[in-house]
Amino acid sequence: MKKVCYTVVLQSQLGPRAGELLLQESAGAISGELCLLSRRNRFSGSVLQNGKYLISGALRSRVDKEPYDAIFTVRQGRLYGGLVTRHGCWDLTGVEAAETSREAEQPAAAGT
Repeated sequence: MKKVCYTVVLQSQLGPRAGELLLQESAGAISGELCLLSRRNRFSGSVLQNGKYLISGALRSRVDKEPYDAIFTVRQGRLYGGLVTRHGCWDLTGVEAAETSREAEQPAAAGT
């Protein structure tokens, strides 16, 4: 199972919103979380082709729940795409948070 974390910015109708997209890929299916507005929003979807994904989920806030479908492409550690909602299409961009996964894989060398 492949797991990747991206630091993302969603250009919503209320302005840019920073967050994270945690992506898990296994046998052509994907799942994960889009973390925005201090909320973890689960999603699921599929791999359309290498580096291109289609997901569906809902963004939750304190007062509302906004269903969406999203299509995005990942190339050289960068994520580009958009969320389609009942309020329009919102751009989603991001970059792979590679330093986090590398730190988890390599134990810290104490006293070196």
